Amino acid sequence: MTLAGTVHRRKARWLVVIFAALMATLTLSASPAMASTASSGGRTAIIDPSSAPQSLQVWIRLDSDKTGVPNVGVEVSGKGFDEKFVTGPDGKVLIGIAKAGTYTVTIDEKTLPAGAGFPNQNPRKVDVFAQNTEVPANFLVSPSNPAIGATTSPTPGGGGQTSTEFWNVFWSKVVTGLIFGLLLALAAIGLSLIYGTTGLNNFAHGELVTFGALMAYTFSGVLHWPAWLAIIMAIVLGGAFGWVQDAGIWKPLRKRGLGLIPLMIVTIGLSLAIRYTFVFFWGADRLTLPNSTKPFFVLGSVSLKFTDVAGAIVSIILILLVAFVLLRTKIGKATRAVADNRSLAAASGINVERVIRTVWVGGAALAALSGVFVGYYQSLRWDTGASILLLIFAAVTLGGLGTAFGALIGSLVIGVFINVSTVWLPENLKYVAALVVMILILLFRPQGILGRRDRIG
Repeated sequence: MTLAGTVHRRKARWLVVIFAALMATLTLSASPAMASTASSGGRTAIIDPSSAPQSLQVWIRLDSDKTGVPNVGVEVSGKGFDEKFVTGPDGKVLIGIAKAGTYTVTIDEKTLPAGAGFPNQNPRKVDVFAQNTEVPANFLVSPSNPAIGATTSPTPGGGGQTSTEFWNVFWSKVVTGLIFGLLLALAAIGLSLIYGTTGLNNFAHGELVTFGALMAYTFSGVLHWPAWLAIIMAIVLGGAFGWVQDAGIWKPLRKRGLGLIPLMIVTIGLSLAIRYTFVFFWGADRLTLPNSTKPFFVLGSVSLKFTDVAGAIVSIILILLVAFVLLRTKIGKATRAVADNRSLAAASGINVERVIRTVWVGGAALAALSGVFVGYYQSLRWDTGASILLLIFAAVTLGGLGTAFGALIGSLVIGVFINVSTVWLPENLKYVAALVVMILILLFRPQGILGRRDRIG
């Protein structure tokens, strides 16, 4: 054992200790009860939302131009709560809710303007989770009479929809599916590169996704930092978390020559350990990242929040940046060489361990950013990453194991398909549909869309 090797090991141990102490300091302040409560922001607040732990926002809009419909009667019932409200000038009403649970929201159709039509769904059930502010309950009002301009012929979607409603919903699902696919791709690319350089199927990759979202929540929701700074900190700490994992666990195990199957079992155990650590510090309830529910981009039936648009743009920029690094830089070419043949890459003078460490840091940082935007896109819990891990693996497998560009294509296919499938299938079956499609494609092309045959087996 050399003196230099001893020094390096001691430095690594101290870095791990410092990082763990930093995480403990940050997470001790994280509590679901400290989630920020949004103000009414000009909306009609019948029961002051600031005095309630959670709130429900009902928004009624015209399908034609997405303008709000004022003075519409709304009834909210559930959990011993049964009250009537009226929408404000912007078509919204923000209601403070004392207890989390399932609530039924009903529109009084008699109070809708003459000729406006009928809501797309009435009544509707909405799940309000603990410490969740501005849970949306949106209604689109559209004409159902051919004389007013809608077609009443049945559609493949069934359910009594008009053809106008069907295509509005369909294209909205396509757009949101593409956005979700881009967010999924950030995590899938990192997982694919880790597999390509090490051969490891990392079942703890979902926890890297959750870690990024929880860091953003801690800095923006608890410490009230600006959102952009909280996101940057989440990316930096996510990359540091990847470094700690590789330095503290995977590199020592690689040096001991542990086989891929035992390594995979270690990732499963690590996933469970990290997941329940999240529960210990942040609790089991849903958390809410500070976010505005106001539409930022509206085109026809497509209505997107600012974070949806920002997430898509940032994802595209980063994916292009990853492509540039892989194709045009020395470290990118070295990464591709290690993924193709690690022994040959080492014989040609490439520092394989340095490449693997870089891939771990970059992959973990991308996963952390994916978690931040997924938290904005849907919701945040201690198991958010674990809940989409199967989709991440499906995207990587569908695109081709070990190929970053295949992971991108596989993510887009999975994202669009699971969203569009809900036009015909129940919401809780959308993941099943995506996996069925993956199986069908792999039956005809087992190496994946961009994979090579010599990777199989």
